[in-house]
Amino acid sequence: NNRDLRAAAARVDQAGATARMNGSSLYPSLGLQGLIGQTDTQIISLGASWEIDFWGRVRYQARAAKSQYQASQADYRWAEQSLAASVANNWFNLIEISQIIMLTEQAITAQESLLTISKQRVKTGISPATDIAETENILRGMRIDLSALQLARTQTTQALEVLVGRYPADALRTVMKLPVISPVAIDLPANLLERRPDLVAAEQRVAAAFDLEKAADAARLPTISLNLAITDISSDIFLLNSANTPITGFSAGFLAPLFTGGYLKAQSEYYNAKQREAAIAYGSMALNALKEVEGALRAETNLANQAQQQSTIVSQEQELLRKEDIRVRVGSRDPRSALKRKQSALYADIAYQQIHADQVNQRVALMLALGGTWNLEQNTTDSSAPAAK
Repeated sequence: NNRDLRAAAARVDQAGATARMNGSSLYPSLGLQGLIGQTDTQIISLGASWEIDFWGRVRYQARAAKSQYQASQADYRWAEQSLAASVANNWFNLIEISQIIMLTEQAITAQESLLTISKQRVKTGISPATDIAETENILRGMRIDLSALQLARTQTTQALEVLVGRYPADALRTVMKLPVISPVAIDLPANLLERRPDLVAAEQRVAAAFDLEKAADAARLPTISLNLAITDISSDIFLLNSANTPITGFSAGFLAPLFTGGYLKAQSEYYNAKQREAAIAYGSMALNALKEVEGALRAETNLANQAQQQSTIVSQEQELLRKEDIRVRVGSRDPRSALKRKQSALYADIAYQQIHADQVNQRVALMLALGGTWNLEQNTTDSSAPAAK
């Protein structure tokens, strides 16, 4: 239901129709012409014509159109993959924000308990009145952060709903746990990039530009055509009435461009420049694709190390919280220390959830950079793009 994907499908149909139109020039054309009415002469003529593609101009044009059609199909597959990546990223971001909201609400509850204790201590004269103001300011800041997170969740939900073609009603709900990702091999074969649809499309555009240049060169040479006509004449005029009908005619003709004001030469130079541009664009896209894969793999390693370190911090904070709770229960520590330690553990967990979400989103980026997965047995070259009818 995504509108951009539907538009990409329409462009595939357009390119397919263009390819068929150019391919039809390889075959003879047949037409019927007539003059019938309240006149002295009635004429019906059946004619056929065929341009002999002696220099290959028509073949080059047809082949270029086919390459452009294949490029549009690859564009559609790339649009599908990009859309899937965007949906996945928004989905995982929604989970991350929902988790952080839940942890932030717990931290706010702890801060509210701290405020209650501070008011009791001020009332009994144990603490100065400034403790209440400090605790309240911290609580206000936490509530501001929570409000911003709730707005971010709404915006992310609406963005996801639009991506899947729904009304942005903020009605979509998600799960509350991010997926666990498995390690990926670092020594991925470079030929995986040959499956990336955007590179396939760029390669096909290079081929199309080459054929268009050849077609432009061939257009500077003479055009040869064959014509056949069968005409039946019925007339009240004596001379025409006595003629033998039907009349059959066969002719061959040629047209050699002598002077076009430099148009044909300029056209050839134009497509030559287009070919160079397409080749440069393909090389640039290939280098960028390799950079994306290399960067994604390095980010995988870096984020895995961050997640491991942060997971250790979370475990240690939870252990410290457990011990602090014991001290509070036996009366050796102030309850405020346990509440502050709980907040510290919650913030450590928030940091871990953020790193984990970065890991998952980075895996999506790696999948997209590879044009699918790193499973060589999966045939990703099968086009799911709509074929032109």
